[in-house]
Amino acid sequence: MIPFKRISYTLNFIRNVSNKFTSNSVCQYSAKIKPVVTTDETVLNDINNSMFKPRKHPGIVKPKTVQLPEEFVKAVVNALEDRPVKALAADSRKLFLHLKGRNPPIEKEELNRRVEQTKSKVLSRFDNVVINTDEEERRYNQMAGNKMENILRKSIYNWRPIRYDSHTCMLYLMARSAAEYAVLIKIFSEISGRDPEFKPRSLFDFGSGIGTATWAANAYWKKQLYEYVNIDASREMNDLAQILLQGGRGSGTVPKNTFYRQFLPATKSMYDLVISAYSMMELPSLADRLQTIINLWNKTERYLIIVEQGTNAGFKIVNELRDYILQVKSEGNEGHVFSPCPNDETCPRFLLDDGTPCNFQVNYYTIPVGQTSVFKKELYSYVVLKKGKRTEPDIEWPRIVRPTLVRPRHTICRVCTAKGELKEVIFTAKKHGKVTYHCARASEWGDRLPLTVNFEAVDETNCDISEVSSDSDRDDNVNETICRVSDSEKCKSTDESNT
Repeated sequence: MIPFKRISYTLNFIRNVSNKFTSNSVCQYSAKIKPVVTTDETVLNDINNSMFKPRKHPGIVKPKTVQLPEEFVKAVVNALEDRPVKALAADSRKLFLHLKGRNPPIEKEELNRRVEQTKSKVLSRFDNVVINTDEEERRYNQMAGNKMENILRKSIYNWRPIRYDSHTCMLYLMARSAAEYAVLIKIFSEISGRDPEFKPRSLFDFGSGIGTATWAANAYWKKQLYEYVNIDASREMNDLAQILLQGGRGSGTVPKNTFYRQFLPATKSMYDLVISAYSMMELPSLADRLQTIINLWNKTERYLIIVEQGTNAGFKIVNELRDYILQVKSEGNEGHVFSPCPNDETCPRFLLDDGTPCNFQVNYYTIPVGQTSVFKKELYSYVVLKKGKRTEPDIEWPRIVRPTLVRPRHTICRVCTAKGELKEVIFTAKKHGKVTYHCARASEWGDRLPLTVNFEAVDETNCDISEVSSDSDRDDNVNETICRVSDSEKCKSTDESNT
């Protein structure tokens, strides 16, 4: 029989060791937000059944690189037949850069505020100046006026409307046709892919320019489209667009039911597809932009597309028009965002206000006229608004809003979620499965991921027990003490197993 004192001594020793163990350990408790990814069941089954491969999942927006149609290029060659093509190509680059750096005109209230602010700042520098004569007063007033003018000239964008005469229209054709066509092809491609039952009969293009929207729409719905209405303030631009449709010589046949106007019609006719591409920047004020966009929305039967440069200025215009339309709650005029946003919430990029726009990128080849066709990238900001409430089953799919970072054994995607949040998700084959991992790896900036992302708080406990766990002698003492309260055979078997 084992003496009671020995058992008591043994238990006390173990208790002391345990107390010392816990007293030397430092535990930290924290809640970490982790993404919970759920891949779309239909997509997962289709890939597993070899219906398509992960690199061709339905969230990918095609095509990757866009080229102008041969028919359009031939029409441009014919239209420029008697013109100095190389000189036009060189001058068109200047117009391209000018349009890329364009900003909307400053509002009157903001202009007055900046003038008063600058005036106070300049006059404060002359507070201690003693003026004795009228001549000195005149000289100081002139100095202050010149100083104010210089400051305002540098700080305020000098917006001026661009007059598109015949020559400027040709420059615009050379500078912007390929990029604008590529952007619209990308947008129309997603509409066609996600809404295959959409067969537009009519198209309304505000700020139609050289007619790139007509050419891009014909790439998807030429057999269905019956009516084209093109609105552009420049008569010369309308003439050029019509000549291009006639093959570039002006002697061909204009497609039936194709109309050109310089002003928005007052009729209440509605159109399946309404487009405003690179036009809102040319309106003189916010009030004009809002009035124009509500007129376009009232003419929209199914889809309204707004596109601007992928700059901060372009993004700001697209976002303000998006929010304005979503606030319209009149009966029969309700709508939602079809793309790029997977939600109707306030844009998280706008709320972040980090100086970067919500934009996307399309690859294209420049027009091969008067210059070698080269590979380029175009940044653009856009929104596609659809009439009615959301009914699509895939509204939860997040959109990749920055370039995908493909790394060894993992892929990083920055996405905009259905809850209107910007999140970063790191995909691995081990954690998310090979199908989901390869889908993420094949996706690019602007694509949607065929999954849902929810973020949950996970409690984590980290304890520092290095001092105790490294003390092998103490562990041996514990084992030895335990053996004292056992029979000799158990101790022997324990020692043999340890060796």
